Amino acid sequence: MPQIPCASMSIHKGWCDMLQQTAVQFGLKPEDYFPDDEWGERIHIHPADLRAFGAKFNQLCQDSGEPLLPVFAAKHVSPLTFSCFSLALWTANNLNIFIQDACQYCILIGSPIRLKHHITPQGNNELWVINHDPHNDKSKVSDLGFMMYIATLIEMIQQATGGMHNLVLKISRWPFNSQLQHQFEQMMQCKIEIGSPIIKINFPVGAETLKLKSRDPDVYSASVPPLRQAVSKLAQHDIILHIYRLLDNEVNLQALSRDKIATQMLMSVRTLNRRLAALGCCYRQVLEQYKLEKALLLLSQPNINLTDIAFRLGFADLSSFSRAFKNWTGHSPTHFL
Repeated sequence: MPQIPCASMSIHKGWCDMLQQTAVQFGLKPEDYFPDDEWGERIHIHPADLRAFGAKFNQLCQDSGEPLLPVFAAKHVSPLTFSCFSLALWTANNLNIFIQDACQYCILIGSPIRLKHHITPQGNNELWVINHDPHNDKSKVSDLGFMMYIATLIEMIQQATGGMHNLVLKISRWPFNSQLQHQFEQMMQCKIEIGSPIIKINFPVGAETLKLKSRDPDVYSASVPPLRQAVSKLAQHDIILHIYRLLDNEVNLQALSRDKIATQMLMSVRTLNRRLAALGCCYRQVLEQYKLEKALLLLSQPNINLTDIAFRLGFADLSSFSRAFKNWTGHSPTHFL
């Protein structure tokens, strides 16, 4: 039986292109890290294995001697970097469409990371940057990887809008010193706020209606069909995304077992376990990550109580939910109310 591509561990070739340009910028040989014959053509959608990419990426960061190399790399993003994905975002009519498309099609540029659109009670639009990658040292997205992803996303926003002020990047922690934080803020034209359990890009109120400087209805219309086709093909083999969609259909997670998930996916529990193990994780880890995301989303909604959230997430009582939530984030649920 032919092996199914491991979409849950794939990235777009465009990341390699950006890092090749950055290697040249720092006086290094790009072919030492990402040879063209190994990573394929620029325009074609060519998922590369995340683990192989991560090793090359980390080596380049180390050899450059620049802690913020991922930010310098982000400056090389262009409308063609991620083929139809970046082209569609760049040519969208307004920032709201940019945000919606980024969330809907983000699997194309890096399936371990997902984007979610959220509107705060104050009316601010947010992009949540969520890591669905297995939590182990061999495969998880590193701090440097997250930095490059976020910086690239912000750079695309800045270029497409012609420059946006008052962007806020909310993160759980900053992995470097305060001087590098200030440098990041200057390069990305955004403010960093520390203490959020999920990485968020927060937009000013009303920013979603902003017309993009690079909007082009004809190019956008031509970019979306191949984008949808490419994403659909990848999503068919993304087992974690499939599990998330099944969990989304449930009102109460308590009655949904691993056996039922496997049945709905038309496979045995053993096959489900094996496919998740190939990603370095298990069903429990996927479920815990989903519960955290769902809890944070529910906590941001008005007129919902903690007992209701605990019930919907499948916890027997509020105290069990509170203990789990504190284990996930380091804070009690009331901290986010």
